[in-house]
Amino acid sequence: MSGEWSTDAELARLRRRAEEAEAQARALQALNGFAATLLRYHSDIDDILWELANDAVGRMGLEDCVIYLLDEERGLLVQRAAYGPKNPKGREILAPITLTIGRGIVGAVAATGQVERIGDTRLDPRYVCDDQLRLSELAVPILDEGRVIGVIDSEHSAAHFFTAWHEELFLTLARMTASRLSKARLDEQLQRLSDELERKVAQRTAELAEAHRRSEALLLNVLPAPIAARLKAGETRIAERVERAAVLFADIVGFSEYAAHAEPEQVVELLETFFTTFDTLTAEAGAEKIKTVGDAYMVVCGLPTPHADPAGALAELALKMRDALPALAARARAPLAARFGLHVGPVVAGVIGRSRLVYDLWGDTVNVAARLESSGLPGRVQITRALATELSGRFVCVPRGAQTLKGLGEVELAWLVSKR
Repeated sequence: MSGEWSTDAELARLRRRAEEAEAQARALQALNGFAATLLRYHSDIDDILWELANDAVGRMGLEDCVIYLLDEERGLLVQRAAYGPKNPKGREILAPITLTIGRGIVGAVAATGQVERIGDTRLDPRYVCDDQLRLSELAVPILDEGRVIGVIDSEHSAAHFFTAWHEELFLTLARMTASRLSKARLDEQLQRLSDELERKVAQRTAELAEAHRRSEALLLNVLPAPIAARLKAGETRIAERVERAAVLFADIVGFSEYAAHAEPEQVVELLETFFTTFDTLTAEAGAEKIKTVGDAYMVVCGLPTPHADPAGALAELALKMRDALPALAARARAPLAARFGLHVGPVVAGVIGRSRLVYDLWGDTVNVAARLESSGLPGRVQITRALATELSGRFVCVPRGAQTLKGLGEVELAWLVSKR
């Protein structure tokens, strides 16, 4: 009998050793597979943790495993991956919990950086029952340069299940995981920095584009488009002479008296109303506003863009401006009218200034147009008799007679009345 009992005991012992060897072989195979995965794939943090939980720990034949990572901002251990009952499907964690550092066995490992291998959890008051009571627990820190960044925690229903061999195996897994997590975190940090840099570059590019757009708009507000284009193309000195261009001056009569008694906002609003209307009519005529000085408005036709009939174009424009004023004045409740002076002839034009660019006109044609405006009457467009003769086939002109103009002497003048 004793011989038979010894044989049975020896067989049982050999069987246990064979099962242990088989389990260790599976564990080593899982460890090698996990190492190969880490080397082969450039995974993100969640990929690494789920690979550890399912493909590494899961293939070792263990019952349960939960991977915690430290959320440094909140000071909490957060469940990020699991194997066993805590992982019902896919990458889902059943009723995930968080632990403060120092709470429970997992929290103690995070606080000390030391392995905790508990043979009977019923005897350890620190044990936190998550999904169900298990009697053995092995918690191993994931260390990055001596600093705890997470914990691998495994439980088993049998008491005293985990051995020193399991502990060494889990420490190896933890070291491999820490190395790959460190790189993944660096990759994520670099990606965040790259994304932030791209965002800032995109924002800065948009700001520069908007600044360029505003600069373009501002340039076009102070300079004619063809002149602005020539400046952007690199021309540093723009000056030209045109043998035939038409110049029109308009001046609001009575504006100074109105401005002396009106509120500043009303003055600006009135000029805005008048000159915005003039701007629209000028653009429709194919002419170019040169400038406004106070309540005076200056227009040219024939430059910088050539025009086949500059005199006719500005004659029609002057009549449209004159006819628009009564309605504008009535709406503003201001009894205002305007004088107009129109002349045609050679003109010199160019850009002057450095800090503030100005496109301006010079010559006798400009001076005569200005004198015609200043010596005219409210609601009238004054021209020379010679221009009236030129326009008479298309416009109704009424002679005014000879008038003395400052700097010009006696000149035969006429009123431009309407189109025929």
